[in-house]
Parts: sequence; structure tokens; C-alpha cells
Amino acid sequence: MKLLLPLVAALAVLLVACGGGDDNGDNEPAPAATTSAAGEPQATAAPASPGAGSPTVEATVEDRAEVEALLKAAALQLEDLPSGYTLDDETFSTNEESAGDESELLGAPTLEDLNRFGRILGYDASYSQEAGLSSILEGGTLSLQVTTTLYEDSDGADEAFEFVREQASDPEFVDSFEESFANSPGVEVQDASLTPLSFAELGDERLAFEFKVSAHSTDLDQDFEFIARLVGIRRDRAIGSVTILAVNESPSEDELEDLGRTLDERMNDALE
Repeated sequence: MKLLLPLVAALAVLLVACGGGDDNGDNEPAPAATTSAAGEPQATAAPASPGAGSPTVEATVEDRAEVEALLKAAALQLEDLPSGYTLDDETFSTNEESAGDESELLGAPTLEDLNRFGRILGYDASYSQEAGLSSILEGGTLSLQVTTTLYEDSDGADEAFEFVREQASDPEFVDSFEESFANSPGVEVQDASLTPLSFAELGDERLAFEFKVSAHSTDLDQDFEFIARLVGIRRDRAIGSVTILAVNESPSEDELEDLGRTLDERMNDALE
């Protein structure tokens, strides 16, 4: 399972770091591209005072606690997920932490970008399937990732969405992931592609992608096809995303759409 985690994480990076892409207005998918992008959820929190600089640095303890509570309320909860999932980890990321963690990722937003967007804080929760080991051997769902992010205003969230859309159109984005595995022991990435998907109209903007990676494990002497499907939703100044990762079979479109609708409802309630 671990051999695709960096690639899936890269999809979530843009979702968590700055926000999702956009749709085409008529909900028709854009031309397929060999690149990856993701939208990161954000929830509304008290706006930073004028001239406050980086809100993640100068926010008070009370502000930080309120933002964290809002982001968690806006995200999918364990009870929203299909049976069999277990929460592995949940973290919050400031702009400094997000930019630092992904400083070597091609196309990732810089600290200057995140501050310009007015990004306040991000939340990331990772869930794994209890049947993960058997899924690796027999095929099936491996994991699910949920992100939410908060910006100072809807304009900043929209700008972050546009940033990700532009990254998704850059063929070098996915190519860089393949190159990053060139010296990875036990893993040979043979092909990677990103294809936009049609999705129900949710929030103010939305995106959906299918990311496929064909890889060979030299340790197991076995070929795998990892398929990640994700949806990113912007509602006002919050952006949320859900990414489902499976091996040797595509994640359920109906399941992703149901989770997307629930995420949109949670974001809407959290922002009221």
C-alpha cells in the first residue's frame, strides 16, 4: 500500500495546501491531462484583522481553537463513511508547515502564495480500510483522505482554486511524480495519468479527478494499478475534498458522489 502513498499525498497536497480546481461551467470534463491536482477544504473562521500578516502566526489561541473546531465540523466524520474504515491520523497545518512539507513538490504553492490567498489553516484526516492487506492482494479500496481548509474570504479561496486548476493543466506535474520514484527501492512506476471527471454541481465550485498509476513491485514481483478518485468543493471561503484510493479496481462513483454531497452539507452547516 505504501508504494503509492506519495503520489496520492501529492493529489491531496494541493487540496490541503491551497484549494481545488474548477469545473467547466457546464459540468463537462476538461481534456484529460497527465498531471495531478487537488482542492483543499476550508471553513469560515473569523477574518484576520487588517494588516495582521500571516494569520497562522498571529492568530490568538482562541482564534486557533475556533478555526480548528470549524474545520473539523466542516469535514466528513467517521460516521459519514462506509463501514470498515478506521481513523489513522488527523492533523492541522499552518501555511508555514504546509509550504515547508511540500517545498520539493513541483507546482506546490509557496508560502508567499498561501499568504496571498489568505489561507488560515488546513485540516487533514486519513482513514484506512480494515481489509487493506487483502485489498492489496485481491483488489479493492485501501484508504480515504478528507481535507478542509479555511481562507480569509471567498475571493482568496477562489484564487486558490484557480491556482490548482492551472497546475492540473501542466503535463510536468504528473511526470515529476514518476521521476521522483526513479531511485525508490522496490518500486517501478510505469505510467501515471490524471483525467477530469464529471460531477454533480455542489458548492460554488467543484472539481473531480481520477488518478491512475501503474507500478511494479520488485519486492513482490507483482504489477499493481492504483486508482485514486477525488472531488474538491469550494463553498464560500471553505474548500473541502475527499480522495478514495483503491488497487486494481476503480473506486465507486456513487460512493464518491454520496460522500461529496455529505461533505458539501457539512461545509454549509459549519459556515452558517
